[in-house]
Amino acid sequence: MNQKDYILQAEHITNYYHDNGLGILGKSRQTKVLDDVSLNIRRDEFFGLVGESGCGKTTLANAILGLIPCEGSIRVGGKVRTKSNRRAFAGMVQAVFQDPLSALDPRKTVGFTMREPLRAQRIGTKKQQEDAVCRMLEKVGLDASYADRYPRELSGGQRQRVCIGAALLPEPDLVIADEPVSALDVCVAAQILNLFNEIDTQKDFSMLFISHNLSVVYYLCDRIAVMYKGHIVEQGTAQALCNDPRHPYTRLLLSAVPGLEPQGDRQTDSGAVAAHTDKTEDSQVVTAQACCYYERCPQACGACLKKPALTNVTPEAEEEHLAACHLGFHS
Repeated sequence: MNQKDYILQAEHITNYYHDNGLGILGKSRQTKVLDDVSLNIRRDEFFGLVGESGCGKTTLANAILGLIPCEGSIRVGGKVRTKSNRRAFAGMVQAVFQDPLSALDPRKTVGFTMREPLRAQRIGTKKQQEDAVCRMLEKVGLDASYADRYPRELSGGQRQRVCIGAALLPEPDLVIADEPVSALDVCVAAQILNLFNEIDTQKDFSMLFISHNLSVVYYLCDRIAVMYKGHIVEQGTAQALCNDPRHPYTRLLLSAVPGLEPQGDRQTDSGAVAAHTDKTEDSQVVTAQACCYYERCPQACGACLKKPALTNVTPEAEEEHLAACHLGFHS
């Protein structure tokens, strides 16, 4: 696929968390949070990123937004993001965060907050910005009178609608939604998901939708990537990934979602892998070079002692289905 077809190209993203330890004499430790992660999102595509808490989803989002340093390269619209062009990229990439209350300034009105991205990008006059805010409020299901209200006067769902409107006002190429419905009750969360779907039919933009809830991602997204311990372990279309999961961790996630449980257990070809190894021997040495899921995988075997590459397991299909699993190549 041509590079122009991608709005985001994040290549070989690696990030470390530095812990200075306890006390003055505490030893500094370095923990790898993202390990050589690559992610490409097409234009006008909703791309889902799913995984358990602590796997690195938010860290990847913050790296793409430029909020934290990282190794690797990030291109948005074909342009490489650098420190010198952060202002330009701010207009191309906007974010919707998990907690709408913390994302809104309690001292400022809704209208002032929503105008802020337009002011930062110097888009239009004050009157034009105010008119744009009123139009956007109506698009997200609120009326123009909400522009004069304060966040404390709104419900959780209304606050999130305001945050979505603020993110869409500068007409970004990419919206990063980091757990945007996890802090809302079920009914309100469903309304917000329907709102995303409605906006998608009205505006051309791409979205990286991050969640720990696979059913939500399956409902909303065109393609899905599964992350575990800072690695992408599987990626493909929503249908392919949920109907034919190729990684044991993906199968584990699906087993917890009513209606999406994988049917049967994918077994390995006995000739393809070596015998199961004893995980108790030299555990620290083994896991450093093994598959990231080795310690938890019930099907771990000798081949899993070598870290697998993310490879297309269905080369005959039109859409790639990638899996980082030695067992994933066998039906």
